[in-house]
Order: sequence, then structure tokens, then C-alpha cells
Amino acid sequence: MTSELSPRLRRVVDALPLEPGMRVLEIGGAPGAAAREVAARVGPRGHVLVLDRSEAGIRRTRANCRLEVDAGRLSTMCAAVEDFELEPGTALFDLAFACRVGALDGRHPRLYAPALANIRTALVPNGRLYVDTGSPLSAIRLE
Repeated sequence: MTSELSPRLRRVVDALPLEPGMRVLEIGGAPGAAAREVAARVGPRGHVLVLDRSEAGIRRTRANCRLEVDAGRLSTMCAAVEDFELEPGTALFDLAFACRVGALDGRHPRLYAPALANIRTALVPNGRLYVDTGSPLSAIRLE
């Protein structure tokens, strides 16, 4: 799985404080390369939800991550981070991360506050958000 990651994505995934059993929200995660590696690292008791605004990207993620989807370790949702809501009854996530997501990296500043609000509601209390605005990631305060 790691061999499929670009050097940039490998640095991002390596920087995440992942632990077995974690639930992870990847924002803008299509086509699923990082999600597959994260799913492997959080193991069979963990779960990864890939959120992406592109329907084509979500289809590619499902195809690329078919084994993880079939095993129940990975799921997808097509929505923009500034508009999404978890389905009622969905367990909250321990950690979220995003790479090259305009609502979070400064390219679309008006979307930042609604995106953070939605992420905050999807995470457990003290859940953490990491965005690729640092070297390789910045931790974003959600309080």
C-alpha cells in the first residue's frame, strides 16, 4: 500500500498521529491512496471516511479501495466540507485531515468558518484536524 503513495502523501500520512482502532475523516481524499494507507494503519477496528465534493472522485475512491470498502474499514461521502453533515447515528471521528482543500488552505477564505464548524461536529471532543499548510501538516485548533 505504501508504494502507491506519492512522496508528499507519504510525508502527510507519516505525520498523522494514527493509532489502531481510530476513526479518521479524510477531507478531499479522492482517489483514495492516502485513505488506503490510513486504513491499513488504523487496522481492522478502525475506519476511514473519505469525504470529497467530486462524484467522479468518490467513484474512483470506491473502485481503488474496494477491498477496504467491502471489509467495512473505509466508506465514502460525496459532499463539500463546508456543506456536509454526518448521517444520524454515525460514530464521531478521532481525527480529520485534509490535503489541497481550498476551504481549509486559504484559497477560499469565506468557506473556512463553515468548514471548521462541520468538521468540529464530526469529531469527538478533543478531536484533531490536520491540514497540509505546514511541513507537512499544521494542527488546526477547533475550540
